[in-house]
Amino acid sequence: MKAVLALLTAGVVSAQSPPAQSPAEALIEAGHWKRARALVEARFREAPKDPLSLYLRSQIRFAFGDSETPLKLAEKALALDGNTAKYHRQVAEVTGVMAEHANVFQQLLLARRFRKEIDAALALDPNDTQALRDLMEFYLLAPGIAGGDKVEARAVSERIGRSDRAQGFSAEARLAEFDKDPGKAEGWLRKAAETAPGSYKANMELAQFELAKEHRNLDAAESAARAALKIDATRAAAYSALAEIYARRERWEELANLLAAADEAVPDDLTPHYRTAEALLERPAGKSLDAAQQNLRKYLTQEPEGNEPTVAAAREKLGLAQSGNPRPQ
Repeated sequence: MKAVLALLTAGVVSAQSPPAQSPAEALIEAGHWKRARALVEARFREAPKDPLSLYLRSQIRFAFGDSETPLKLAEKALALDGNTAKYHRQVAEVTGVMAEHANVFQQLLLARRFRKEIDAALALDPNDTQALRDLMEFYLLAPGIAGGDKVEARAVSERIGRSDRAQGFSAEARLAEFDKDPGKAEGWLRKAAETAPGSYKANMELAQFELAKEHRNLDAAESAARAALKIDATRAAAYSALAEIYARRERWEELANLLAAADEAVPDDLTPHYRTAEALLERPAGKSLDAAQQNLRKYLTQEPEGNEPTVAAAREKLGLAQSGNPRPQ
């Protein structure tokens, strides 16, 4: 097979043993959707019936805002290989998102489909923590008539903890947030980061929590984001968090140095510039609008990364900056 096949499928093992990530999946986990897309599309051109490529195309298309093709792609992957847990999970996740925008009758049908596929995924891989998180969210958010059940959500959280302590603490934090208890949520997220100090994800979950305007703590956010950056300086998320913090604190020289470092380390993801502009637009009217415009124009020089603010969102904020009257946050 050509080199791209080996690159895409390297590390993939059978469903009977713990699944390893392919290089494309590792890129996705790191937020490098555009890089993963190039790899997956190359493989798809060689083998349009490869289930892994179809599954990844479904994820990637969804990350870039496509609401039409992800389900079809996920279903094709599943039809080709029904013995791989993540293919069932992807169908479940897409139908779950579809249910958020459906009428009540459609929600019931989609909820049944979600449960069928997520149950199949967990039957194949009982320790699939992402599938367990999906199930927990279903129990939290679905109406009772569709199967929502907060008691079951807590049971799933405990199940996650038995499989992975750090992710179990993260799940407990989600339950606390759902209960509108930010103090308890913060405690669980700190436990997650302490339990897995080498986890970029755990540190960034804590940083993002501390940045939320409802309970903003910039000192704690900076500490967690710096820890994440030390773990992996090739991802954009920590740079984005720190850029927001420096902009809010008017640490202009540090901000300029950070953005330069981010542009060098992650040149295909300019989200740190967008987050900088967002923070600048929240400053008192008339201040930093020129800098906000510069960062938004920089962001618009290339296609946004997957799951990041769209061109339309950036243009809207640019218009606000140009108007001299940013919308209150």
